[in-house]
Amino acid sequence: MDILKESMALKEHTIALRRYMHENPELSGREFNTIKLICAELDKIDVEYVNIPDGGVLAHIDGNEKGKTVLLRADCDALPIDELPNNAKKPKACPISKVRGVHHACGHDGHTAMLLTAAKILNENKDAIKGRIYILFERGEEGGGNIYWIMKYIQENNIHIDASFAEHTDTDLSAGQIACQGGPANAGNVAYKITITGKGGHGSRPDKSINPIDCFVSIYECIKTIRMNYVKPDVVLTNSMGMVHAGEVGNVIPHTLQFKGTCRFYDAAAGNIFKEKLIAICKAQAELFDCQVEFDSVSGPGLPVLNNYKLAEIGADAVRKALGDDAIKHKELNMGSESYAYFTTYYPAVMMRVGIRNEEEGITIGAHNPGHDIDENGLPYGTAAYIAAALGFLNYEGEVAFDGDEQLRKKSIDELREYTNSSIPPQLDKDNM
Repeated sequence: MDILKESMALKEHTIALRRYMHENPELSGREFNTIKLICAELDKIDVEYVNIPDGGVLAHIDGNEKGKTVLLRADCDALPIDELPNNAKKPKACPISKVRGVHHACGHDGHTAMLLTAAKILNENKDAIKGRIYILFERGEEGGGNIYWIMKYIQENNIHIDASFAEHTDTDLSAGQIACQGGPANAGNVAYKITITGKGGHGSRPDKSINPIDCFVSIYECIKTIRMNYVKPDVVLTNSMGMVHAGEVGNVIPHTLQFKGTCRFYDAAAGNIFKEKLIAICKAQAELFDCQVEFDSVSGPGLPVLNNYKLAEIGADAVRKALGDDAIKHKELNMGSESYAYFTTYYPAVMMRVGIRNEEEGITIGAHNPGHDIDENGLPYGTAAYIAAALGFLNYEGEVAFDGDEQLRKKSIDELREYTNSSIPPQLDKDNM
């Protein structure tokens, strides 16, 4: 089969699916109509699937020959962001979201459309499949934690997965370019929300008050030293605060201050160091400034996406054969976090990046931005990359060894959830069936 030719032949089909989802986005855990669409499309092509409550849709396609198993994953939720009608240069070609305050600003509409098209092509070419291909549409990737219900279903039903590939659109790569490389792909994280309580008062008599802002400034300066003083120089770790709130007017000392931030890393041990020092610093400085500190939430260490080196090599070779030698490009490290980390924790797995950049059309703005846009010409290449990588692995006769953390791999999803200090996501399906 000519993988790229077949993917290009269904380009308009892929675009139509993407545009429908883009105009009708749904937030994490509430992708009720999106799931109905996915199931309807799978019904049309007669592919078996299970709708995992609050988790997503897991389908499978069996080839005419027995062999290994590989799972292809796409996510399908949107973000709580108002969409702008223009990208960096001009009005977007795709009609914008019809849902105020909700926007597919991370490309998940494209991911789902590409994988649905890949499933259609694979199902029509079962003679090319040696083994079984699982097709997963994950809900709640944007912080919803719905991957918990998927992994729980997989583990409780003893579903065997030899390897996995996922894709993410990327404005650092032009349409037609694919990144498929081993090593760190997305960062783990520690997310924190902390409240400092002092004693409010009038600005004319600070001696009668306890200003939580003073305490926060000292905490902030100490946090900046963690990277230098406690983490090895060759280990990647970043920290940033995106929210600090205290008071309303300039002449009144506030009673409380709240701040939020995240730390990113590829080594969970470094994340644990940051988390421990963050808590210790806040307690020590609060005591020094006669304040109280409350840890509203300190999650993590979240898991990083660590692409399997051998599987990435197999995938890249297969993509080159299908798309051409110039299709594979190197991608710089990404410090954003991704729930696909659960797959790289349990299996040999690779997150590929699919180019959707087009400078002439103004498609240069990255994800999680109101102006984010996709060059839809890149979608058929993502469809082809899904297919090529899956078949490349199934046809590979050598061994693909797991190269991650064996201790984490041995943990059940509930043990892993406790390790990452993450909560069980709410179950909403029973009220929306």
